[in-house]
Amino acid sequence: MRKTFFILLSFALVAGAAVAQEEGFEAIFNGKNLDGWAIQGLEKAGPKVQEDGVLAVDGWDYWAVITKKQYGDFILRFDCKFDAKGNSGIILTTAVKEAFKKELFEIQLAADPGEVDKKTTGALFTPKGSFQAADKNPTKAIGEWNSVEVKYQGKKLTLVINGETVYDNLDLTQFEDLKLADKFHIGIQRNDYKKAAYFKNIRVKEL
Repeated sequence: MRKTFFILLSFALVAGAAVAQEEGFEAIFNGKNLDGWAIQGLEKAGPKVQEDGVLAVDGWDYWAVITKKQYGDFILRFDCKFDAKGNSGIILTTAVKEAFKKELFEIQLAADPGEVDKKTTGALFTPKGSFQAADKNPTKAIGEWNSVEVKYQGKKLTLVINGETVYDNLDLTQFEDLKLADKFHIGIQRNDYKKAAYFKNIRVKEL
């Protein structure tokens, strides 16, 4: 009986810690459809919500799914994995439709575990095409889920992938071609022919 009580107590403490860690977060993808999101690009050939509640970012062209809501300072958390050569990214944009013709910046996400250059996971793309390579790339092997956290606060960016900090309060005002708005729509971008990236547990905490 005492052993059973200890196990239950331990489970409760672990569960409580998980709840506390996620306190203040709101799910922005319901695992059923794209309510709350706008699709920019090829709507019919683009994103698919799978039966297991995963968002498959694939299709035939360059497009994105973008939150209809705007966010100021925030923490974004999600899990993602890739097909071989899968290429995606998180974009912050002031436009819902025709986002790629407007000012935005992108945090690259791609199937390139361990590689580090100006176009691999963690790299920053600015509106005029300049790149900022990440210092490290902790992405797991192709097909494995990665946990990602993006914190945007005070025009500074912190990026954590699989528990490893890629950027820590990176000052985005150093990029001359990057005009930082007070609020952004958050988008999931797609940019590779027929190769998919997959997303789940997408949630946001406003700061």
